[in-house]
Amino acid sequence: MAPPSRQEVYAIFKNLENPDGGIELFLKSFHPEVKYIVPGHGRFARSYDRLEDYAATFSELRKVLRPPGFKFIMTDGIDDVITGEDGRAVVRIETQDTYTASGVEYKQYYSWHLKFNDEKQVVECRAYLDLGYLEDVIGSEMKKQGIA
Repeated sequence: MAPPSRQEVYAIFKNLENPDGGIELFLKSFHPEVKYIVPGHGRFARSYDRLEDYAATFSELRKVLRPPGFKFIMTDGIDDVITGEDGRAVVRIETQDTYTASGVEYKQYYSWHLKFNDEKQVVECRAYLDLGYLEDVIGSEMKKQGIA
């Protein structure tokens, strides 16, 4: 089977524009045993070997946000997606209209580096982001709520 096209990868990430249900649709594109890595330093830098572990962390982080939670956009549309013939892709995405429960805006920028299998499922993902900013905003909110 051919690797996912640029349009197919774009459609996967486009789901993240809808916080209500979009994240669940997005996660359906991941293999159950995905290798998900957030490289860097600090408590949010980690590696997951199963989708359910990553999804649980995502759900935990959403608890400190105002409803509806995370909203992601690709500001340049499909131009934020690069695909290769080897089943790899890179996606630039950022949060929009995302606030902590106490009202602090969370404006984060991400670069997701993906590897797809023959069934067009994500089997490896490295998410690059500013972990210091994540700690400052989300980590501080977790401490306020006694979750940290």
